[in-house]
Amino acid sequence: MKKLGILGGTFDPIHNGHVYLANAAYEDLGLDEVLLIPAYVAPHKVGLDFAPAKDRYLMAMLATREYPYMKVSDIEINRTGVSYTYDTIMELKKQYPDYEFYFIVGGDTVPQLPSWHNIDALLEMVTFVAVGRPGYTDVINKAAAKLGPIVYEKVRMLHAEEFSVSSTKIRNRIRQRRSLIGLVPEIVQEYIYVNGLYHSNSATLKVVDDGTWDLDDVGM
Repeated sequence: MKKLGILGGTFDPIHNGHVYLANAAYEDLGLDEVLLIPAYVAPHKVGLDFAPAKDRYLMAMLATREYPYMKVSDIEINRTGVSYTYDTIMELKKQYPDYEFYFIVGGDTVPQLPSWHNIDALLEMVTFVAVGRPGYTDVINKAAAKLGPIVYEKVRMLHAEEFSVSSTKIRNRIRQRRSLIGLVPEIVQEYIYVNGLYHSNSATLKVVDDGTWDLDDVGM
């Protein structure tokens, strides 16, 4: 059976850390493909501001174009609303019936898994691949204390070198008109500045608590 890696996120913007993570999982797990899925809005980020979904999707496409085994899916963007992983996996099972699913997360996400929507069903459908330094094993124990022994089977640690970069740091550098060299692919940096993303006068989509979206001329 083929192996599909899945890396979800806001990708606001996508950066070299995301690409590194996808590539590390691809190599270490012997994946056939890695699917990057920009969220319309992540469940834990309702109420925050984001660059328009179209821009985040296009930046992901640009960042991965040199990697033939990486693809970008608009499945959550097209669905709109809050992007629950369970709903996405249910759709992907129809599109990839002959694949095993490996959902890639950061090691610090593992203790949060018990709060995920329909996590018990998700653990039956995917193997979570948590990327973290040696010593992160304790996070699996914390998740198992709430979810049971299935965690030891369905959550695997992938020990990759740390890549210290965040989208928040990148957005701050953009507002300061500082270089993004080494943080994002060069073509993504060009896209950001050509389209005026993340500046105080750039239009961003704002998610409000009732689930509706407004286009506001606000900063991030």
